[in-house]
Amino acid sequence: MSKVLNEIKEEFLQISAGERARIITNEYFDLTEEKLNKGERVPGYLKKSFTEWLHSSDSDNCRDKDWDIMYIFMKTVMVLLFLLPVAVSAQTMQPAAGEDTEMILPRWNIKTNLLYDATATLNLGVEFRTGGKTSLDISGGYNPWTFKNDRKWKHYLVRPEFRWWPKETFRGHFFGVHAHYALYNIGNLPKPPFSEYMNTHRFEGWLAGAGVSYGYRWNFDHRWAMEATVGVGYAYLSYDKFTCGRCGEIIGSEARHYFGPTKVGLNLIYGFGGKKAQKSQPAPVYVPPVAQPAVEPVAPAPVVVREPKFAITFITPEVEAVKARSESGKAYLDFVVGRWEIVPGFRNNSAELRKIHTLIETVKNDPDATITGITIVGYASPEGSWESNLFLSERRAYALKNHIGSVHGLRSGLFTVWGAGEDWAGLDSLVADSYMADKWRILEIIRGTDVFAGRETKLMALAGGYPYRLMLAELYPQLRRSDYRIDYTVVPFTVEKGKEVLRTRPGNLSLCEMFLVANTYEPGSDAFNEVFEIAARVFPDSDIANINAAASALQRRDVTSAARYLGRVKRHNVAYQNNMGVLSWLQGAASDTEKR
Repeated sequence: MSKVLNEIKEEFLQISAGERARIITNEYFDLTEEKLNKGERVPGYLKKSFTEWLHSSDSDNCRDKDWDIMYIFMKTVMVLLFLLPVAVSAQTMQPAAGEDTEMILPRWNIKTNLLYDATATLNLGVEFRTGGKTSLDISGGYNPWTFKNDRKWKHYLVRPEFRWWPKETFRGHFFGVHAHYALYNIGNLPKPPFSEYMNTHRFEGWLAGAGVSYGYRWNFDHRWAMEATVGVGYAYLSYDKFTCGRCGEIIGSEARHYFGPTKVGLNLIYGFGGKKAQKSQPAPVYVPPVAQPAVEPVAPAPVVVREPKFAITFITPEVEAVKARSESGKAYLDFVVGRWEIVPGFRNNSAELRKIHTLIETVKNDPDATITGITIVGYASPEGSWESNLFLSERRAYALKNHIGSVHGLRSGLFTVWGAGEDWAGLDSLVADSYMADKWRILEIIRGTDVFAGRETKLMALAGGYPYRLMLAELYPQLRRSDYRIDYTVVPFTVEKGKEVLRTRPGNLSLCEMFLVANTYEPGSDAFNEVFEIAARVFPDSDIANINAAASALQRRDVTSAARYLGRVKRHNVAYQNNMGVLSWLQGAASDTEKR
């Protein structure tokens, strides 16, 4: 341990200058050695004192030495990085005698900008191939250093760029469109090339902008490459100005618009992915023909094409424990203004009530069905106050409930009733589907203004009130309605009873019952196929019904119907994948037949 500490101390003494530096270095390393030999931690105040000395104004000579060492090291690394691809290319780019090669370029690269390296800016770029002639380059830079005399070029930079290559991605010329964003803290810049003002002030802020670029890439081999690029564009700069010094006093804030060069680069590149250089095929060699003895032609043996045997998949549906069904509709009843009593002979009320009565009687008269509930929801149009519309929608929904209950003798416990108030969602949908001249302004008010913040008032004032009067006459009547749903259950059926119900009320059958009925017929027969088509019509959203209907169509080679049914399937399970494979083969065979 002592030997290592002594070696480190000697290195510090060699790059340090001044009596104070030697005293502090000796004291720090001697005390550190003493503590470590005793198995103790180095006290925090010793670390702090030594750190403060390293950054104090009396240690300029030491920091100059640090910078000199870092500069020499970076210069050496740059030279090695530059010479390495040249040395590699000298060996890999020379083909063997009589051999021709074709270079296949990498899929993605990493790169460093040597010009940035020369300014002590740490930087790295990554570029990905996005197409045959396009790529995406993302590069960034970071400079944390403070140089001699508090000279700063500190910054963080990120620059994405989309590139187009006229010939091929990663080969030759390219054009780019880039954006850039940076945070910076710069000051005491050298004069020249910078101005006296930038030499005597410090600037701290951010910039953002975009530009266009041009560049060229040289590929040394499959991995190593070099590119040069320049760009011009725009940047918006926002910054605070300070007097020079470590903690200069702020003297103002400014924002500027900049147009001019935005990037310059000489990038050393290393690639990943792709394949190594491959041999190209040798040029054909002409061989003169040699006369052959005549041979009697032999008739070719007949080619027998055997069609593959398909395993078309049907799915057995699960048994439906409770066959719950429902029927629904909308009743547009007219009421006297401000009232909720139903008058059957008022305007079109008799026709609206007849639809409800017919539906309820159909379910009541079905010996296999039992009504389990009736839901009624009342809606109102938005004219008038919100409170009165909520009250009217509820009263009118209960009025319909009482009317249905008295006409059909249904007990009150079957009903679920409530009022939803003003139907703004319905108005939004009607306006969006309309051709009104001001519909987008109407929708902006409906969607952007709260009901209690003057939504209706804004609609009434829009365009002199004409759009509101048009909605009042044509759209508002469609909002005054009662939505109803009749829920009921159906008894289970035997296979024989299911055959009868299939002809009269197929919706009362479950998918499982239909599947059992179909299997009583010969597979592929008209009766067999008809059952699966009825099932897909009654249950259009069922994946099982559509997969089975498609399987039936595939058995009879009806690729059009099979494609339509499989197009409805949402969950692509094994049965779907299998039947899709059969469909694809049959479609290909049909296409070949048409060509012949």
